[in-house]
Amino acid sequence: MNLQEFFTSHKTEAPQLTPFWYGMMFLGIIYVMYSAVKYHKNRRYQNFLKAVQGLQILVLYGWYIVTLSPISESLPFYHCRLAMFAVLLLPDSSTYKQYFALLGVFGPICALVYPLFDPFAFPHITLVSYLIGHYALLGNSLTYLLNHYDSELLNLRRIVEISFSMNLLLIFINLVSGGNYGFLKEPPLVGDHGIISNYLLVSLPLILAIWMISLVFKQIQLKQEQEETIRQEN
Repeated sequence: MNLQEFFTSHKTEAPQLTPFWYGMMFLGIIYVMYSAVKYHKNRRYQNFLKAVQGLQILVLYGWYIVTLSPISESLPFYHCRLAMFAVLLLPDSSTYKQYFALLGVFGPICALVYPLFDPFAFPHITLVSYLIGHYALLGNSLTYLLNHYDSELLNLRRIVEISFSMNLLLIFINLVSGGNYGFLKEPPLVGDHGIISNYLLVSLPLILAIWMISLVFKQIQLKQEQEETIRQEN
């Protein structure tokens, strides 16, 4: 691997994935989900995921700074990037941490099933960071939710409020920076349909996905509480 090409700021075109690599990426999702469920109480596993996420963030944003990348693409305002910082840095009791952890389950799966790579030849720092960052976010989010999910922290109304407020802020950031943060300027698959339609096309599926994932973890929480009650009675 040529380190100069790995860290280059000269754009070419995004790599085209073959079915084999799509399959490998999907298997990666399954493996991370399996390992998170199996080892979510293991402190070393938790610390490993956090260290990987932290290192990925430091290297990526260090590269952005060194290469003087434009603010239209180098700010941490994509949904998954916001979730990376939130899950890594916010206290476990935070409503926002739980919100972004739920987003951190949905977002990486979407990003890895339908990857939108930067226009650089593989391997490149942005492409490696994209993969490692999303897998680490998925693992960190699952381990946090399996250990700390609290159904009283976040109801549907609060999910709606946070989602709409966040995306409204991202629209303003896009207007200032010229970026496509949150994919609110040009949503994937459907394309640009105007600022209001884009806002709804991104916000409504996001709200639905986060709410549905929260229902899954609510059931997991109830099961954990029932098992704990049985253990105490015995």
